[in-house]
Amino acid sequence: MAKQFSVHIDGMKKRYGSRTVLSIDSLMLDAGVTYALIGSNGSGKTTLLRALAGTSKINEGRVGVVGPVERNDVRVGYMPQKAYVFGYTVEKNVEMAIASSGLSRQESHKRVQSALAAVGMEELALARGTTLSGGEAQRVALARILVSDLDVVLLDEPTASMDIAGTLKVEAALAEYRTRTGCLMLVATHAPAQAKRIADQAVMLHEGRVVEQGPVSDVLAHPTSEEGRSFLSYWQL
Repeated sequence: MAKQFSVHIDGMKKRYGSRTVLSIDSLMLDAGVTYALIGSNGSGKTTLLRALAGTSKINEGRVGVVGPVERNDVRVGYMPQKAYVFGYTVEKNVEMAIASSGLSRQESHKRVQSALAAVGMEELALARGTTLSGGEAQRVALARILVSDLDVVLLDEPTASMDIAGTLKVEAALAEYRTRTGCLMLVATHAPAQAKRIADQAVMLHEGRVVEQGPVSDVLAHPTSEEGRSFLSYWQL
């Protein structure tokens, strides 16, 4: 059964030296919803994902979990934009994500094959990670996410190195995963058109601040901030 909870960001600030790169007063993200995190390069998308994933410490504020669950019980998966794969086979790369899950060998194998099929990598299951293209490496990294049942999924430009066919296949896999697990999914994307395809809600950042938030169709069609209108003016939707 999917967990019911929200992630609350309160007074978050991240600095590099004297430069503040993230400044979010308050932001609530709900389980069962896919959020598109949009904004120009340098707007703070990756920094926010890393802060939520716990791979980057914030200078001020807190990230809390609201609901009938303990924060330590919320399972989080993070996929950085630069996908990393080990020199093992593709199959082994994905299986590593559930190595300590206690699943039987048969169930583990079944899950791995299903995850690889979801991203179109089943035919390369025995290929070595070192032989993969950038787009293929991204698919393997995504399969490592899909093979587990997670509560929060954080993805940084997950299709940046893929062609359109691969992108659409991955988008379908993400939609199916969110529906099945009821997870909170936050996907950073530079393309508003992709945000429109994959997300329920949109959060737009500008210079580390939230300047737009709401249903993705409303944010993209009717931005209320000058920064939002300026960013979206470069895109034809």
